[in-house]
Amino acid sequence: MSALSATASIDRAAEKDAEAAALAEEAELVAGLADYLAAETANARAAFEAPKLKDARSTTEIVTREGAIADFVDFDFTQLVEARVDAEERKCLAQAIYYEAGTESRIGQMAVADVVLNRVKHPAYPDTICGVVYEGSHRKTGCQFTFTCDGALNRPVNKRRYEAAEELAGAILAGMRVPASRNATHYHADYVEPSWAHTLTPTATIGAHKFYRFPRRVEIAEAPATM
Repeated sequence: MSALSATASIDRAAEKDAEAAALAEEAELVAGLADYLAAETANARAAFEAPKLKDARSTTEIVTREGAIADFVDFDFTQLVEARVDAEERKCLAQAIYYEAGTESRIGQMAVADVVLNRVKHPAYPDTICGVVYEGSHRKTGCQFTFTCDGALNRPVNKRRYEAAEELAGAILAGMRVPASRNATHYHADYVEPSWAHTLTPTATIGAHKFYRFPRRVEIAEAPATM
C-alpha cells in the first residue's frame, strides 16, 4: 500500500468515526428531550386539580323552590293548530292536483293548483284552500270540483301519482308557485264547452284544460297563451 492510499484510508475512517459520534450525540439529545417531556407531563398531571361539582338538585327541589315545570316552558300551543291546518290545506291542494290533473304535465298540474290559490284570494270564494276545493261538495250537483261530489274520493288512488301530487302541493305552499294559469279562476276540460265559458276571459290552454278569469272592467284584447 502506498503512502497516499494509507492516508486516504485514514481519512475515510476518521469521517466514519465523526459521523458515528454525531449520530450518537443526536440520539442522546432525542432521548434527553423525551425524558424531559415525560417528566413535564407527569408534573402537569400531578398539579392538575379536577373541578369540584356541586351535588345535583332533585326535580322536587326545583319545583318546590322555583315554581312549576310549566313556568320554564314558553311554548305557543297555537303552533300545533297551525301545523294541523297547514297539513289539511296541503292535503286539499294535493287532492285537487291529483283528481283534476293527475295525468297532466307538471305545468298543467301547477296551473290547476294556481286556480285554487287564485280563488282563495278572490272575494267571491272561501278564503281557505279546503274551502275552495270542497265548496258545494255537500250537493250532488253544483260542486266546484267534480271529484268532491262524484264518488271519486271513495275509489283507490294511484299511489305514485298521489305522492307526486302531495310533493307538488307541499312545494307550491312552500313558495315554489308558478302563475301558470295567468290569474285564472276557472278552467274546464277541452272536450266540453260549459255555458259560463263565454262570459269569462280566456287566459291559457294547457294540456287538456282551458283556463279563464273574470273579465276586467277595461278589458285589453289579448290572445290566450297556449302551453
